[in-house]
Amino acid sequence: MKHSIAKWQKTFYTIWAGQVISLITSSIVQYAIIWNLTAITKSATTLSIAALVGFLPMALFSPFIGSIVDRYDRKKIMIFSDLSIATVALAMAVAGMTGKLSIPVMLLALFIRAIGSAFHQPCLQAVTPLIVPQESLAKCNGYTYSFHSFSLILSPAIAAAIFPIMPLHFIILLDILGAAMGICTLAVSVIPKLPQNNEKREFHILGDALDGLKLLSSNKGLFILMFVGSLFSLAYVPANSLYPLLCMTWFGGTTTHAGIVETGFSIGTLLGGFLLGLWGGTKNKMHTMMPALTVIGVSLMGIGLLPANGFVFFVVLAVITGLAAPLFSSLFMSLIQEKIKPEFLGRVLGVTSSMMALACPVGLSLSGAFAEKIGVNNWVVLSGVLTLLCVLLCLSNKNVREVNSSLEK
Repeated sequence: MKHSIAKWQKTFYTIWAGQVISLITSSIVQYAIIWNLTAITKSATTLSIAALVGFLPMALFSPFIGSIVDRYDRKKIMIFSDLSIATVALAMAVAGMTGKLSIPVMLLALFIRAIGSAFHQPCLQAVTPLIVPQESLAKCNGYTYSFHSFSLILSPAIAAAIFPIMPLHFIILLDILGAAMGICTLAVSVIPKLPQNNEKREFHILGDALDGLKLLSSNKGLFILMFVGSLFSLAYVPANSLYPLLCMTWFGGTTTHAGIVETGFSIGTLLGGFLLGLWGGTKNKMHTMMPALTVIGVSLMGIGLLPANGFVFFVVLAVITGLAAPLFSSLFMSLIQEKIKPEFLGRVLGVTSSMMALACPVGLSLSGAFAEKIGVNNWVVLSGVLTLLCVLLCLSNKNVREVNSSLEK
């Protein structure tokens, strides 16, 4: 299939112009809701429940959502997802104006928003290879990672500025603006239709989810790499979430120091995404992914082994870790997009998203149970060791080493 470079680039950046605004406004609202719950309840249990309802739809529903993504118009699904999130925002704003924005209402709203995101994210990932030529997928996924990082840097700063001076129900209205921008840019963009296949169109949601798992497992290298990615998430996400605690307990810092580390990490991911966007990585993606994973593992070990007066080096290593992260994650997504046919991509992305999402709470539970017993810094060292074990698993398996060699498309 021939691509008009100007045309596909225009479509890609038009869609993402709206998505970046939507990401920023959604993140601002998310921060505001969480901070409001914190201020009202001062309860770790409530915050844990809020985190749980935020990731559960992605973890539980993704394999089944993937079937819907493959069966129906992905552009319409994304627009409907944005509309549902905007509707929830409007309902919350009305509830706030009438004094009925209770804690259960906020938790329910977080859950419904998460369902909308669970539909939207795989759709956006699945339409990318329909728009972008295969040779540019890695670059575009790098830019996509940077767009997310940009929103993570900007949104908490905006939220922190407006949260003390604006009622929550007014802040929530920003979500309607962001959703409207996302819908408009999607509406004006031409997204190619899915290729037709000979499979029967009967809708069997469980069967389709199992088909996604079977299709993924038919590529042994990609299947093993998915489990390695889940194992990496289990090690990496908890270690990253412990940065503020490590900063305050081991390095004797304050919330300001913790903010510096988080900002440094986000800047690293922003730069790493743009680097990949400009460069595209090596022809054999494993030659970029494995060194990146090694850098992350060594950096985590280095962070955990730093002395109490090594805060500056902590910041440097956090930036390096962030820089390497998109060189693994974005290229992993590119491999999936390249090797799975577009008409089956939703189902496969559903399986991988669910595996990754389930790994995070398992890792967080383990870190909560063991970090206090062995020390936060020692847990971060173990996370680095586990990450390096992921590298060894990949290098020791021929199917993974050669996963880049044969395309299914």
